[in-house]
Amino acid sequence: MQLFFIFFGLPNLGIKLTAEQAAILSLAVNFGAYSTEIVRAGVESIHKGQVEAGLALGFKPLSVFRYIVLTPALSNIYPALVGQIILAVLFTSVVSQIAAEDLTFAGDYLNSRTFRSFEIYFTISLIYLAIVWLIKGLTYAIEKRFFEFAKYRR
Repeated sequence: MQLFFIFFGLPNLGIKLTAEQAAILSLAVNFGAYSTEIVRAGVESIHKGQVEAGLALGFKPLSVFRYIVLTPALSNIYPALVGQIILAVLFTSVVSQIAAEDLTFAGDYLNSRTFRSFEIYFTISLIYLAIVWLIKGLTYAIEKRFFEFAKYRR
């Protein structure tokens, strides 16, 4: 709905965007809104007592936020953020509906020329699957590198 509103609705307000601009703006708004909520929930998951303990130990407020709030919150929200990234990648298949050129758009074009729907869309599905596996592998490596401590603090 956001994509259609941005592409078809904003021109009525005098804001004209190309299909690619509308797709990028729509993805950014969608990803930003969900990611902001995930980060908010992660920061709120840190108990107030930990913040108070950090201040009592003489940490400055910025240090409390960085070491006591943000670092554990990031390890808690990392899986949800990875899921949002994957959903954003998969959402790109929808942008072909407004004639933005993406993988699905290319598949539609090939299908209109060759009428080999099964082979084309099966290949597109495999490409999306490969992209998701690549993202998951990369984010797993990042998690092992930067959030190894998280399994010891629970």
